[in-house]
Amino acid sequence: MQNPDKARSKIAGGKKHRDPMKWETWRHAALVAVLAWAGVGADSLSSASYGPEEAYKSLHVSGHEPLVLWLALITALTVVVISLAYVQVIRLFPNGGGGYQAATRLVHPLAGLMSGSALVVDYALTIAISVAAASDAMFSLVPPEWLQYKPFALAGGLGFLLFLNLRGIRESVLVLAPIFFGFLLTHVVLIGFGLVAKGDELVGAVVNAERQATSVVGERGVWGLIAIIATAYAAGAGTYTGIEALSNNAHALKPPRAETGAHAMALIAISLAVVAAGIMLLYTAWLPALEPGKTLNAVVFENTLAQLFPNHELARQVMLSVAMTFAAALLLVAASSGFLGGPAVLASMAIDKWAPHSFAHLSNKLVAQNGVLAMGIAAGILLLFTGGLVHSLVVLYSINVFLTFSLSLTGLVRYNISHRREQKFGQWLSRISIAIVALVVAVSILVTLFVAKFSQGAWVAVLVALVLAACGYWVRDHYRRFDASMDKTFEELLLRDPAAAIEVPKAAKMKRPVGIVTGPHGGAGLHALMHAQRLFRGQFDSVIIISAGEVDAEAYGGHEALERLKRQVGDRCAKIVAWSRDHGMPAKVFTGFSTDAIETLEELCLKVRADHPNVVFVATRPMTRPHGWASTLLHGGTALSLQRRLHAHDAPLIVLPMRVELGPDRYFNPAADDASPIVTPERPAPEAEDSGG
Repeated sequence: MQNPDKARSKIAGGKKHRDPMKWETWRHAALVAVLAWAGVGADSLSSASYGPEEAYKSLHVSGHEPLVLWLALITALTVVVISLAYVQVIRLFPNGGGGYQAATRLVHPLAGLMSGSALVVDYALTIAISVAAASDAMFSLVPPEWLQYKPFALAGGLGFLLFLNLRGIRESVLVLAPIFFGFLLTHVVLIGFGLVAKGDELVGAVVNAERQATSVVGERGVWGLIAIIATAYAAGAGTYTGIEALSNNAHALKPPRAETGAHAMALIAISLAVVAAGIMLLYTAWLPALEPGKTLNAVVFENTLAQLFPNHELARQVMLSVAMTFAAALLLVAASSGFLGGPAVLASMAIDKWAPHSFAHLSNKLVAQNGVLAMGIAAGILLLFTGGLVHSLVVLYSINVFLTFSLSLTGLVRYNISHRREQKFGQWLSRISIAIVALVVAVSILVTLFVAKFSQGAWVAVLVALVLAACGYWVRDHYRRFDASMDKTFEELLLRDPAAAIEVPKAAKMKRPVGIVTGPHGGAGLHALMHAQRLFRGQFDSVIIISAGEVDAEAYGGHEALERLKRQVGDRCAKIVAWSRDHGMPAKVFTGFSTDAIETLEELCLKVRADHPNVVFVATRPMTRPHGWASTLLHGGTALSLQRRLHAHDAPLIVLPMRVELGPDRYFNPAADDASPIVTPERPAPEAEDSGG
């Protein structure tokens, strides 16, 4: 039977490892402005496939379709304002995190937790709605009877994207970039064709929109007109949902990131404003009727081609098929950007301990593999429960996006107010003005959406984000208590009385060494050493310390973080070496750094065994009390995984338990906040012979 670890490695790109400590590796994965525009920016541009349509449908329900002209103008302005605001976010947080980092650092960590939770839901919905809309685009070209095969199309598209994104960042973007530019070209051309075809009537359509507005004011007053436009404007909020994606993935940009991000954001804003507003202008000119089984874009493009090429049915079908195919393909590119952004947010939250540490772990292809898998599973669940209906998904999608917008832009406004003296007045005034306008727009859309779509599932979107935030709060409390316990243990073990140690003569050669496998907590390694000496008294004459520094998303963010990781590993091992020598045992250290700690530990252990055939490896497995499924989820099981791998090479690894008393759970018992966490390692009895190392 094939090892599941190896099987997953093959799916994620086989054995092609990249050294994260090398500059060339980072440069390979970095995205330049044009690639970022094509890869991450596809999320925003693809929303033109369903955002304008939802706005038009809202006007259709109220019978005021001509007012879509005003929405076209407002949409273009909104895109520009939000994009300019997020350029500031990228400038402040060039290592990525975007809305999550802005809410965390500029407002409050709990605001960041809420923003991150909403973003995680948002990216899962990005994948789900993009796959669903891509399916709708393709099924617009076939007879309605074919709709029975839509579930298979949804499953196939999601599975393909999951496989592709497990292989790495740059590869997926390079493959999908031609699709992005194909969509942009075909839609700009068709928009131009549509406006030319209705050129004689376009002025009349504009006049009709003005008359419609005047008529509504006469019947319902100015506030009635505002209410109609605002409702449709909020319904089309999906148009703006991908603008923040670039700031969340800024860590993948090529340095200087702020400059590259500004250029990429300008390209994203221009392309989205042109396409989305252009499609709404087409709606103004054509006032298309809704047709079951077809997207509104397909209807208006088909009408355009029918008027321009009335005697060339084959040419019309080919051109429409090409346009819809590119639209579907771009939506898959947008889903791919969800696979980039979602893991990036989860990685940032894991670094801040709002999410399990495993989400910060990079695979050997330098992607947050666990986050990619989580996004794929979440998107699959959303597609299953909504039946792949874009109309249902877009409500959930927009709510979470604008919740994040509101929190992050609040932080941006606060930052500009508090740092006004650090900038030139003109520069500060322009930045604060943009931030305030963007915040007002975001909050207005959020409130309008929540009120207008409450019965259609808006409350579900907020509830899911709140539940995720509550889970994140509990996870952080668990890690806080665990880390405090482990640190306390390490310090207590280091301060043990050397006189009480077993008298072991220093060996000239390391004939019977014990290999201590240690992780990010030095207390675990020292506990393993003391426990092994107790169990196998006098069997070991020396110590070999094996430690792997795992390069997570934070360390991969820059050279300084990598150097800090090296120092942390070195300092931790040095303390254990000093303790060993104080107790009469020579010690040697083997360290390595990679994106997969288990695989690196395996390689280091095999290297040690080649030099010292008699070595016996020892590791600890933390057993938190109370122990349950949460402990298994949050603490991974690195020791057991390593044990299975080493046993395959006939290398002995003994896994010893380390009991960790976490104390009362603050999440359920706030009164326990001041209680000091207690660590109860498997300590020896107070007799002299049991206290040594």
